[in-house]
Amino acid sequence: MAAAEFRAFQDYVKGRAKAQAEFDGKPQAGLGPFVLIGADRDSALLERLALVAKSIEGAGLSSISHGALSSVATTPTSAVLICANAAAESKEIVQVGGTAVVYVRSSGEREAWACDISSHEFEALAGTDEQIAADFSRLVRVLRCPPAPCLGPGSYFVSLTYPDVSQAMCKGAEWTPPPWVKSGKGDRPLHDGLEVRADLLQSQDPAFVLSQLALVRRQSEGLPIIFTVRSRIQGGNFPNEEAPFWQLTMIGLRFGVEYVDVEAGWSREGRHTFLAMAKRTHPGLRVIGSFHEIQRPLSAVTDQELCSLFTECAYGPQGSVDIVKVVGRAESAQCSIRVNQCAVQMRPHLPDSVNCVIAICTTEAGRLSRALNVMLGPTPVAHPSLPGVAAPGQLSALEIEGIRQTLGLPLNPFRGPDRDIDEAAKRQTSTDKDFKPPERTV
Repeated sequence: MAAAEFRAFQDYVKGRAKAQAEFDGKPQAGLGPFVLIGADRDSALLERLALVAKSIEGAGLSSISHGALSSVATTPTSAVLICANAAAESKEIVQVGGTAVVYVRSSGEREAWACDISSHEFEALAGTDEQIAADFSRLVRVLRCPPAPCLGPGSYFVSLTYPDVSQAMCKGAEWTPPPWVKSGKGDRPLHDGLEVRADLLQSQDPAFVLSQLALVRRQSEGLPIIFTVRSRIQGGNFPNEEAPFWQLTMIGLRFGVEYVDVEAGWSREGRHTFLAMAKRTHPGLRVIGSFHEIQRPLSAVTDQELCSLFTECAYGPQGSVDIVKVVGRAESAQCSIRVNQCAVQMRPHLPDSVNCVIAICTTEAGRLSRALNVMLGPTPVAHPSLPGVAAPGQLSALEIEGIRQTLGLPLNPFRGPDRDIDEAAKRQTSTDKDFKPPERTV
């Protein structure tokens, strides 16, 4: 129930939980029509994007209609509905189950009327028709299609630590993807995802965050975006306040990211409400349930407490959490072995929806855990060209493979020869050998 459920969750965040409770009491509806709105100047763009949406296999969109927002209830659920004059009826509230209302804009300031009545937003960055279509297709797939295969063992996602990603990315045709996006061999990327740390951005203003995400998506070479808001108590830079956390995380959903990180330190009520809404309105969304136990060393955490963290990260409506992530603070290499063994022990007891786990430790003493995690699930990594690391002890993919090689372990049994990290090392030795990322304080 995209547009209406977004509004209901916003009410919940503001303390008016009654609206959300009423929504939870209604039977779940299937996907409704796919609605596009925008300013008059973007009418041609709306028409082009409607054709793009209709052409996506698995989206269930077979026709294009034109009409007012008030006609949503009578529009077939398999239709893309273009509401070119929506500004004239901006007070209309779309309450039809499963209806996503996407505000499309090409340039200029965000218009308040469109933000108020839309559930999602798409900024068409300057570029070719093919680039704009590729960007829009990713949003449609998150809203209308089953999720893509989940990141799993042997995969790496880069944690971006730029306060402004335009420092490394630009919209111009002359821009060349950095090595953390594209393989030096010019084929498949060496990494499998890009984590946007919203808490590390220089501003959390919705307009700025959306523009940052749009730039990352355009220049990501198709890599999925993981949207993370890390609170200070869990090692990040965002205030330890639950309502602002949900408000910022909702910006990621509004954009249409492929993955969202949900901290298990927030209330169960809040997590359950958010996950129920997010999974119903975003069929293609993957969720990482995480907990960073870094305020005390792992030696102060009992085995029972450590194991319970994996269970807590998986909490939510049935099928809502795809990856469980538990992070501890290591004092010795033994902590890395311990968190890895606990993950292996708990894996069979997690819900069937959990595809894999991430079990790592911070600090220099915890680096071994990142090499061991290769066999468990996706591993967050740094890269020499980034301004810093997202957590103390974070390594590049090359460094992780180096540790595994030193220990006599397979470099990465999940990677094919066309994505060989060892080959990347031969090309990047001059860059990586001096890589000494600054540690972030926790």
